[in-house]
Amino acid sequence: MMNRRFTNPALVVLLGLIVTMETFATAVVEHDARRSAQSGPIGTVEPDVIYGRVDALAMTYDIIKPTAEPNGATVIFMVSGGWVSRWFDPRMAMMPKIRDISLVHDLLVDGYHIVLLRHGSSPRYKVPDAADHVEQAIQHLRSSAPERGLDPERIGSFGLSAGGHLSLHLATLGGEDVPRDVRRSRVGGDAGVPEDAAPIAAAVAWFPPVELVGFVGPNERYPAMDFDPKDAARVSPIRHVDRNDAPVLLMHGTEDDVVRIRASEAMHETYVEAGLESEYHRFEGAGHGFEGEDAARSSRLAKAWFDRWLLEPGMAGEEEGASAAEADGERDES
Repeated sequence: MMNRRFTNPALVVLLGLIVTMETFATAVVEHDARRSAQSGPIGTVEPDVIYGRVDALAMTYDIIKPTAEPNGATVIFMVSGGWVSRWFDPRMAMMPKIRDISLVHDLLVDGYHIVLLRHGSSPRYKVPDAADHVEQAIQHLRSSAPERGLDPERIGSFGLSAGGHLSLHLATLGGEDVPRDVRRSRVGGDAGVPEDAAPIAAAVAWFPPVELVGFVGPNERYPAMDFDPKDAARVSPIRHVDRNDAPVLLMHGTEDDVVRIRASEAMHETYVEAGLESEYHRFEGAGHGFEGEDAARSSRLAKAWFDRWLLEPGMAGEEEGASAAEADGERDES
């Protein structure tokens, strides 16, 4: 477990658990499903795949299959804001842009499968519950990947705010005490993949909370925070960074007053200390949610990151092996 490197331990990290209108999940709810057809059939939906049951409730994800030739890679969209996980018509995710962020659309066009992953939602379920649910989901997704023609070793995850936190949770499960079939372990032994690697191969997190210790307890505005403080360390990704973890891309606005930018800075520093792959990008003047060119740039960076880590050699074109920053034509800030 790595030591924290916070100049401000509070970071106001956990105040960032609101269900923001800047998250993908909330944004798509605002649109009519019929509008998704305007861009053409870039994918088909396998809805309501049950990955488990909790309190007799079905836990589900949707799979969007690309119309383009599949490349075998899968990217999870962690549907979570404030650890509230809402249902929306999965066809909405295929819109060309959602608040200027085009990542899902761009991935589908290039042959990625997309998984819209939902967890048990706040206020009924708390942060540790959500973490347990996404662990169960990745276990199910990995075990069923071959029958869908997908490579279980080429799964990535992204999310905004709480969705970013849960993506980082999966990315930092390497070496942790979790079931063996949750792990990512290549048959035949890939020299670049540790035996006890994390269950995903890459993660992208927009303005994520990374440290929960010291912030949990009764919270009228953020009920997902009201859980036993003894569980806080388990669901704090920054406390679980080790050599077995997946590469992460972190993006944060300098004016974010919900999850302070120091959260992403500290996570990146911890990754660098551990000798792991990480990129961190500051967005000057941006708050808790990106718009305009900030949103477009973040989409390009995220797409390049997944291309780098999830595509097989020769599939990423001229930019293969480049950092997300280099692929986007900017200086690498890692």
